[in-house]
Amino acid sequence: MNDPMEAYYETDKASADIIDGLLRHTGFRSNEIYKLIREETDKFALISFSSTHKAPPMWAYYASNFAGMCLEFDTELLRVGDLRGERLRPVTYARHPLPPLSLADIDKMQASVEARLSRKRIEWRHEEEWRYLTGEVGKKHYLDDALLRVFLGPRIKAEHEAKICQLLRRRPTEVLKGDVVGYELQFRTIQAACPLAECEKVGGGSFRVPDEAYRDEEITKLLSHRINDLVSLCDRHSIRPNSEEFLCFGVSAKPKPHLYMWTTYKLRSGRIHHHKHSFDHNLRELDLD
Repeated sequence: MNDPMEAYYETDKASADIIDGLLRHTGFRSNEIYKLIREETDKFALISFSSTHKAPPMWAYYASNFAGMCLEFDTELLRVGDLRGERLRPVTYARHPLPPLSLADIDKMQASVEARLSRKRIEWRHEEEWRYLTGEVGKKHYLDDALLRVFLGPRIKAEHEAKICQLLRRRPTEVLKGDVVGYELQFRTIQAACPLAECEKVGGGSFRVPDEAYRDEEITKLLSHRINDLVSLCDRHSIRPNSEEFLCFGVSAKPKPHLYMWTTYKLRSGRIHHHKHSFDHNLRELDLD
C-alpha cells in the first residue's frame, strides 16, 4: 500500500483495562485477546478496484505513470471463481477513522474489521474504490470471460503491447489503447475480443440437456413452451472457455419456483469450481445468493 494510513485500526485501551480488572486473578490478560484480533486481521488480503478506467491520477499511481494497464472485470462472473463467497464492498471516505475496536465488537468482529479495512481518508475519494476483502492471501483465478477489457496506457512500450495482445489473442477480452487528446484520455480498440466459440478452451465443455429433462413434468410445466430455449442456453454455456461439465437440472420452489442447473468450471489453475445457476420461467438468470 502506498498510503501509510491504509487499513488503519486500533484496539481500545479502556476495554483492555476493564478486561484486565475482571481477569486479575485468572492469569489471562487483555493483550492475549487483542493478539487474537490482530492475528485474524492480518489474515485479510485486499483486492482493489475502481469504478472508472479514465481517472488520470489512477493511471499515474498504479499504472507506471500511464505506461501500464487497467483491467475491466464482470464482477458477477468473478463470483464463480476463486472469489466465490467473498464480498465486494465500496470503500468509504472520511476525515476520521472509526473508533478503536472494543469489547462490543467481539461478537461482530468480521464486520467490524471489514469496515475498518475498507475506509480511507477523504482525500482519496477520487479513486472511487471498491474492495474484495479475502480471508486468504494468494493468487485468485477467475473465469476467462470475467475479464472483459484490458486498457493500455498511452505510454506503454511497444513490446509490452504486443505481448499482451498475443496473450489475449484467443481470449474473450477486448484490448484497447489510450490516446491523449487535449485534456482527455480516449481509448480505441486495437484487438477485438475473440468470439466464445473460437476461444482457447480450458474446460471440457460438456454441456447438454439430458433426455430426462424433456420428460420431467416439473421442468416442462415451469418452462412451458420454452424447452427448446433451454437447449440454446446449454449450448451457450458449453462454448464458454472454462465450461467443464453439466451435472444436473431440477426445479426448486423456494424462494420462488425456478429452474436450477449445477455446473462445473475449470480455472487456469486447474481447480474445478461447482456453481449453481438459477433461472426463472423465462430462463432469465436469477441472483439467489
